[in-house]
Amino acid sequence: MKLIAVDLDGTLLDSDGKVTPENGQALKKFNQQGGIVALATGRSIQSAREVFAELKLSGYTLASNGAYVARIEQGEIAEVLKNYTIPADTVKTALSFAMEEGVTVVASRATQDDRINFAQDHNEVDSPYYAQFNLQESRVEDLWEKVENGAISYFKLAFTDGNTSKLVKLRAKLEKAQINSSYSDKYWLEVMAEGINKGAALNFLTKYLTVDLSDVLAIGDQENDLEMLEISGTSVAMANAAPAVKQLTDRLTTSNNDSGVATILNEYLN
Repeated sequence: MKLIAVDLDGTLLDSDGKVTPENGQALKKFNQQGGIVALATGRSIQSAREVFAELKLSGYTLASNGAYVARIEQGEIAEVLKNYTIPADTVKTALSFAMEEGVTVVASRATQDDRINFAQDHNEVDSPYYAQFNLQESRVEDLWEKVENGAISYFKLAFTDGNTSKLVKLRAKLEKAQINSSYSDKYWLEVMAEGINKGAALNFLTKYLTVDLSDVLAIGDQENDLEMLEISGTSVAMANAAPAVKQLTDRLTTSNNDSGVATILNEYLN
């Protein structure tokens, strides 16, 4: 394998949002043996950069579910290869639906995440997934005009609520409006620009690096990993993965709390 594309939450990171020592060591060894590490995550570019800094590794990130593709060197963004923002009309439509359903929205820019509390879910505030965001509390009235005139733009909209039936209803409205969405977690439904996902970003990155997709090992656990797993030469699901992910992939590894990335990656290391 020449490149590993690995998801973060529920995959490389354990339930506390940490990289286990075993996973870190395996990625470092893969890199030392000439392998390319790509972190493919729903998290922001800043959060992905911080994981690279913690690992003391350089590589690539497909952040915000592939909306932001960059090269990371020594824990810093060395080069932005591609980025895709969501059209203003799509943002406004999605925010309107979120207001109707009473869910919380986290709208991600490159360096900041605007949280709009249509209905704050206190159960999620302290979760590891929430901890990734550089949050600024915002009012939709303050953002509306800025979105419309292009003063701000977003790579990803994330909708969350402890009542998952709200997210199901929201997704149905988005689908009716021809806005694609995917789950990155049971409590997180996410929207990017049309046609943007981890698979599209991985396809772009492999062409940029002249790496064949057959030489890619991809590992994930949730619906937002499906496109990436489908196009990779070897696809691996975590033991804690969603059923749809397990059905699609070639292999199954141990859970994120049992260093499942290291479990599978060590098979390819000398």
